[in-house]
Amino acid sequence: MVYYAHATDPVTFGVSFILYYVAIPVALLLWFWKYYVYIQKGQYKLKQLGVLILLAFMVTSFSGFKVIDQYLYLHSPVEKMTCYSSSCVFSSPLITEYGFAKEDFEEFGVPSLGYMKIYRIYDTELSASLLTPKKLNYVVIARPLVFIPVTELHVYEVSEDKRLVKKKTFYLVWPKSPGKFLTEKFDAKFSVMILDSKY
Repeated sequence: MVYYAHATDPVTFGVSFILYYVAIPVALLLWFWKYYVYIQKGQYKLKQLGVLILLAFMVTSFSGFKVIDQYLYLHSPVEKMTCYSSSCVFSSPLITEYGFAKEDFEEFGVPSLGYMKIYRIYDTELSASLLTPKKLNYVVIARPLVFIPVTELHVYEVSEDKRLVKKKTFYLVWPKSPGKFLTEKFDAKFSVMILDSKY
């Protein structure tokens, strides 16, 4: 089961998905094409290569983060939240409205700084290993690591009485498929739902 109202559109998902995979190869090809004459002479223009790679890493990091966002939000019954610090997480609706204990998050720890999205994952999906229904009951904090092509996920397992019982941290590292990554880590089938904007 998924929350149809949270489906993405083809442009948002398509652009993010393509950028995630092509930004780094395009940066390398652009460097090689632009400085081919110099490279033949042994002048590798490493400073220019470094700038292109850094930009490509940033684009890849945010693109991977955006693709992960589309997958996770589909399994969230409530709106995702944006934060830039741990104090924001502690004062977010997650704690003030949704009934979670601030002490649980303090005990397990949350990211201190950075652009973060917070998701309440509550759904039933097909287990990837057992092919039987599996309940998803988590809080997930995702953030791009910006200067490297990695998206960090802090995954908090939630009990039926809304207490945090376990925390794991995962890293989506390019060029790993975001959908396969989530399926492996959660042992549940993750797919994306794309609806045309006219519907």
